[in-house]
Amino acid sequence: MDERELRGLIRQIVSDMLQPRRGQNALVLFSGASLGFEAALGSLARLAPEMGLDWIQTPAAEHILDQDAIAASGMTPANQSLVQAHDVLIVPTATVNLLAKVAHGVCDCLASNVMAEFIMSNKPVVVAVNAACPDSADKRGWFPDIPPGYRDLLRGNLERVRSFGVRLTSAEQLDRAVRRQLTKTAALPGGDATQESPVIRCTEPVVHEALLRAVPPGTVLQLEPAALITPLARETAAARSIAFERVS
Repeated sequence: MDERELRGLIRQIVSDMLQPRRGQNALVLFSGASLGFEAALGSLARLAPEMGLDWIQTPAAEHILDQDAIAASGMTPANQSLVQAHDVLIVPTATVNLLAKVAHGVCDCLASNVMAEFIMSNKPVVVAVNAACPDSADKRGWFPDIPPGYRDLLRGNLERVRSFGVRLTSAEQLDRAVRRQLTKTAALPGGDATQESPVIRCTEPVVHEALLRAVPPGTVLQLEPAALITPLARETAAARSIAFERVS
C-alpha cells in the first residue's frame, strides 16, 4: 500500500467514524409472497436511514421476488448470526404457509425457524400480511370469493400469531409499524418505554370501515364478545395496524 492509498483509507475510516450511528440492526426475512412486495421495499427504504437492515430470503422468495430490486435496495445480506446479531425481525412478504406454520409451532424451514427463534427469544417481530390476510385489498383482489370458513381459518392463524406478541401490519405501513414496535420497547434512540399502543373500548355491535377511519393507527380496539366485524373493516384494520381484542 503506497502513501496515497494509505491516506485514502484513513480518510474513509475517519468518515465512517463521523457518520451518525444507526441504533438498531434489523433482520429482513423475505418469504415467497409477491403481494405487497413493491410497497414493502418502499417502507424498507424509509427505514434504512434509521437502522441497519440485513436481509435473508427463502428458496421460494429467491425464485419469485425481483432479485435486482432487493439488491438495489441498499440492504446487506445477513451473515450466519441471524438472531443474536439483530434487535428486530421484519417479514415484509409473509405467506399463508409461513404464518400457518408459526401459528401451530411448526419449525421445518428457514423462515419458520427464524420466526420461532425470535418469538421465543422475546425479540420484536413485525410482519406485513398483504398476502396472508384474507381481508387485505391485495388478497381480495386475487381471491374475491374465499369461502367464509377458509377466511376464518386464515384470520385465526393471524390472531394466534398476534397473540405471540408479533405485530401484524400492511406492507404500506411496515416502516411505521417497526417504529411503533421499537418505540414500545424503547429500542430506538430516544424511544419512550411508556409509549404503548393506544387501547380504545368499542361497544358498537357492528364494527365497520367508517368507524375504524376515526381510530388512530396502531390502536388496540377492544370489542364486545358478540360484535361483528365487516370484511371492509378487517381490510382497513390490516392497512392501519389496528388490532382487535374481544373483552367481556
